[in-house]
Amino acid sequence: MENVDMMGEEISDLVERSRKAPPAERVQLLAEAAGLAVDPLQRLELMMLIADTAGRAARDAADRALRGEGRPGGKAATWAQIAAAAHLSKDTVFRQYHGGAALSWSPAARGVRQTVRRPAPKEAS
Repeated sequence: MENVDMMGEEISDLVERSRKAPPAERVQLLAEAAGLAVDPLQRLELMMLIADTAGRAARDAADRALRGEGRPGGKAATWAQIAAAAHLSKDTVFRQYHGGAALSWSPAARGVRQTVRRPAPKEAS
């Protein structure tokens, strides 16, 4: 039981440190915390935080690429280059960059399929 308590403290510490970290480092800290989580609901919560944080970190990386930070010769990236790196269309990455705080793939690109709800068959009387 003491080991579980220590892991709980370590998870809390990682989450707290992630709040003060830059976006990409925050993803790493949250992933480490999720790896330690035993409770599936806690792991789910951490995975959702990772997904949100990763989208924000992707937007931050796109912002730095647009400014040429860390790029060869300090040359700013084009929208086409950013889109190719993100596996998104140029229009999508441009809209997401200017319209929100995160970049993300569409639900279909993530393997999410829409289901059609059909009424249950009526039982024979």
